[in-house]
Amino acid sequence: FVTKAAIHGNVSLAVSILNLRSVEKVCSGTKRQTTMSWQQYIDTSLIGTKFVTKAAIHGFDGQMWATSPGFQVDKKEVAALVAAFTNPSELYGNGIRVGGVRYVFLRQNGQHSLYGRKGSDAGVCICKTVRAILIGVYETGIQPGSCNAVVEKLGDYLRNSSC
Repeated sequence: FVTKAAIHGNVSLAVSILNLRSVEKVCSGTKRQTTMSWQQYIDTSLIGTKFVTKAAIHGFDGQMWATSPGFQVDKKEVAALVAAFTNPSELYGNGIRVGGVRYVFLRQNGQHSLYGRKGSDAGVCICKTVRAILIGVYETGIQPGSCNAVVEKLGDYLRNSSC
């Protein structure tokens, strides 16, 4: 059991990387052994932190790799998100659409993160890795910065692993 901790303000967040079972996945164009499935990243490293309410991992082609129960992001939404990392101008007028919900586009942070908000107590953080996008939604009672930090730390870990 290995834990990578991230400090965001006064909140200590843990992104857990558990040694659960070996699965094969494709990273950097080659197959390699890993100790965590895509679903385990959702269940443990995102939802398990209690700073993310709903989460999904999708390939750039829109294919769903893993998702939390009841959270469905369609391929058109994923395609729009992937395109927005290159040109976010469409998001200013149309917002971010994830799981059929429209979020007001707030900003893009570099080339790896997009942020949206719905009302005063819900929002979304989308993080781009080498081969996929991570989608993390927060709802009532969760601070936006806490959700963003968890999603971005997992994104950093996956990018550093060439995934």
